[in-house]
Amino acid sequence: MRPIQNAGGHVGLTVRKYPIATSTAISLGQVVKLSAGKVISAIAAETAAILGIAAENHPGSADALNARANGEDILVYDNPELIFECPAPVITAASGSATTIVPANGDVAAAAANDAFNDSVLLLISKAADSTNTDPIGKKIPVTDYTASGTIITKASGGTPSEGDKYEVYPKLGAAVGGIATLDGTYFSTLVLTAKGATKLKCVGHDFERHMIRLMAVEHSLGVEE
Repeated sequence: MRPIQNAGGHVGLTVRKYPIATSTAISLGQVVKLSAGKVISAIAAETAAILGIAAENHPGSADALNARANGEDILVYDNPELIFECPAPVITAASGSATTIVPANGDVAAAAANDAFNDSVLLLISKAADSTNTDPIGKKIPVTDYTASGTIITKASGGTPSEGDKYEVYPKLGAAVGGIATLDGTYFSTLVLTAKGATKLKCVGHDFERHMIRLMAVEHSLGVEE
């Protein structure tokens, strides 16, 4: 994740120190929360309030070149109105029709429920070498329904996906989006859609040209409580 600006348009980003256990490993760009007053990683389908985005690496073990590597505090971008971004998740078609796409096995989170993709937008980014899909690269395709059984995405009528065609997924604007998934096995950096409300992140913008999704916290640790 990369912080870009605050909701009011101000690009000055607040960075503050927070306590962290010396052995806790956190990577730059990771979404974090507080637990027992200390920073830890947010998890997939997070239900707790979000604190922000880690502004530095804290590997949790001694490092002669980084005195803070196992220190007792960590810098966090913590503005409650922080807008951050990550790459749009990609699914690969296994099959489909003029009005459906069936993603390859494992491309959709197992926890994704019925309607998880409703009102999102697919962007066709590449086609298999032998693809017969008549949609052009770069076409934006509205999603009208998702059926968990069979992982069937219902889309606006158009080209028939061929096995190996790839699509980026842009969640519905304003909707809570799915659990954060590991990109490199170490820290959370991309998204997988799950049921609406299953996480404390929401989609607030699409950047089709840069292939990025913009996000904000649904509930923030520093937010005003009612």
